[in-house]
Amino acid sequence: MKFSQFPSNVKLRIICGFFDHMASMSVMPFMVLYIADELGKVTSGILLSINVVFGLICGLCGGYFADRFSRKRLLVTGQLLFAILMILMTIFIHPAINMPWVVAFLYMLTAVSGAMIFPALEALIIDSTTEEMRKSVYVTSYWANNLATAFGTAIGGLFYKDHRVLLFALIVIIMLINTAVFQRYLIDPTVNKVRKVVEAHWIRDLLSSYYVALKDTRFVVFTMAAVFIFSSEFALTNYIGVRLHDEFKPVELFGIHVDGVRMMSLMLIENTVLVVTVTFLIAKITEKRNQVAVLLLGTLMYTSGYGLAHHLTTWYLLMLVVLMATIGELMQTPIISVFQAKLMPEDKRASYIAFSSLGYSGAGLVASSGLIVGTVLNSMMMSIYVITLGLIGMLLLYLSIHSNIFKQKIPS
Repeated sequence: MKFSQFPSNVKLRIICGFFDHMASMSVMPFMVLYIADELGKVTSGILLSINVVFGLICGLCGGYFADRFSRKRLLVTGQLLFAILMILMTIFIHPAINMPWVVAFLYMLTAVSGAMIFPALEALIIDSTTEEMRKSVYVTSYWANNLATAFGTAIGGLFYKDHRVLLFALIVIIMLINTAVFQRYLIDPTVNKVRKVVEAHWIRDLLSSYYVALKDTRFVVFTMAAVFIFSSEFALTNYIGVRLHDEFKPVELFGIHVDGVRMMSLMLIENTVLVVTVTFLIAKITEKRNQVAVLLLGTLMYTSGYGLAHHLTTWYLLMLVVLMATIGELMQTPIISVFQAKLMPEDKRASYIAFSSLGYSGAGLVASSGLIVGTVLNSMMMSIYVITLGLIGMLLLYLSIHSNIFKQKIPS
């Protein structure tokens, strides 16, 4: 299915999401380095772990409210809040002021805006598409997000150190423009939806809403698998990025001085450039293959590649393992997204999406805790540790999509 055939909400999501993601990726991955430099590795690891837990709680609340209220209103409010937080971060990260504890606190508060944006936006997309078009939508959206990541990380790697305030200011401008566009053009399919009358206190109703997802054993195991699998890539801007910042020996590549920070940027750029150039090729090659086999092979390549990146410090070997991991990522991601959408009941999509964020939040928690674990384990042991987690994730993923041990049926 072509982009021109997508519903208007989907087009808006992809176009605005491109600029939004590009702006965020130009600075957000480097915030971990900033906090680690200013406050120390252990302190930053603890703060980032707390941030993940806080973000998870906010995400669960965001999913609940997206099912109960206008998803468009929640999305627009979240975008505006994020812009305000970035304005404050721009002020307090300025060299003349430089208050790292305040910046870290504001960085943690971005979890609130993210919790308002993500469940509402993803539920809106599912609301606006049919099952037949979703794989095309997910592949295109994934491609656009990674193109945005390539541009964002390239800009961040080149200008973060010397033009940090300018980067933050650009993010604010883009977020404000996106907010205005969403407010003007986004169509909310939940406007005429009959609202469920809730007599219980909202906290009790929230817990009961997620209890439904928690009873869905197949979905819970699927979510647990995501925790172990995605933690390997999330470590790139946590443990791997900090280790390269400290241990990578600078090299000259094509006349450019590459230190640890820029090496991390190059790895992110390689990942996203590969996604941009070969996403549709990989999708074409694998579309008629056994999807379970494609998913498991892709997951193995993905986790092994990023697992090895925990130990390697040679630039061309790092680029090679990122190549392997990215191909694996392209094989697994569309299949995971389609399967996840099929598991979600129509009337609880936002809640299920927010619950599924446990996978990403848990992965972020595992990745950020790697900064603490890495003070005890050496890089080789960290590599083995991450690959082992990936293998556990593969097993759980297989059980959730290809076994009859759960009472819930396997989606066709």
